[in-house]
Amino acid sequence: MHIYDNIYLGKTSRFLRAAYQRILRWLPIVSIYGYALLYMYTGYDKLKNIKSFIKGNESIPFIGQYAPLIGWGVPIAEIVLAILLVFPFLKLRLPALWASVILMGIFTLYMALMIKFVPDRLCHCGGVIESMSWTLHLIFNIAWLGAGVYAIKKLNVN
Repeated sequence: MHIYDNIYLGKTSRFLRAAYQRILRWLPIVSIYGYALLYMYTGYDKLKNIKSFIKGNESIPFIGQYAPLIGWGVPIAEIVLAILLVFPFLKLRLPALWASVILMGIFTLYMALMIKFVPDRLCHCGGVIESMSWTLHLIFNIAWLGAGVYAIKKLNVN
């Protein structure tokens, strides 16, 4: 190995380390606004297609009897959380982030159970997200879940 290789590797590793640090520094705020955007988008889409969303929930095992409550409750909760995340009045951003992560955890658990046990899967997440494959959607949810947990850890420290 030549001295030029050592210099190049040193610069590369410093660059990668700096990029990694920038990502970690910005990930909490990106997660917060990402959750807000995601929940505003899916909540609005569900309310726009409320009859279809409720009808789809009626055929889900175990929770179908609560379809109207879920049909109205989930999108309203998503929109309220999105607003609380974007406009951090009354110091509700951290509790709203906690609620967002818990809601994402519930969605993720639901998806994992559906993938494992239900052959005729239904997804009424809304918009583009609804068009993802179940595996991709599960990976998407797990990534957002991880980002949300990281953001909570960082916000609790500050």
